[in-house]
Amino acid sequence: MLSTLNKIVGKCLYWAIAAIHAAIVVILFAGVVARYVFNAPLFWGEEMSILGLVWLTFLGGAVLVRQNKNVAITIFTDHLPARVLRRVDFVNHILIMICLVVMIRQAWTLSDRLMDSTTPALRFRETWFAAALVIGFVVMLFYQVQRFVAELRNRKAFPDEEAGDERCEL
Repeated sequence: MLSTLNKIVGKCLYWAIAAIHAAIVVILFAGVVARYVFNAPLFWGEEMSILGLVWLTFLGGAVLVRQNKNVAITIFTDHLPARVLRRVDFVNHILIMICLVVMIRQAWTLSDRLMDSTTPALRFRETWFAAALVIGFVVMLFYQVQRFVAELRNRKAFPDEEAGDERCEL
């Protein structure tokens, strides 16, 4: 059941990211054409692009958590024995999950505060910006909890990901 949910959430993330990315490209291209060819700028293009970029950032962050491609400075942990490294990873997972819970709470509060505000051009509720944070952080927590439980059981968190255990290291 959990693996099916993972596949559904994963595919939804990838499709949403692709669709948002394509929409941003089309909107920006249309804005350039409208401004310089027809001398009639799209007043709403920048607003939609910014909204799309916010969503891309937090949905993309969730994908990175799933793939375990978070940036990590490993200068100290590279020299630790395996037993100590496992404990450090345990604490690391706990701290990440605590931070994500705090961020979900703060994003929810922000969403509530922005409920009555609207954007200048399109009059969208600014809650759409905060919703990206809430959804992104919830999905990040969903994946982080799975990664934590899998490591406690000495298993791969997402065996369907080929390169799931790589990190972008500094």
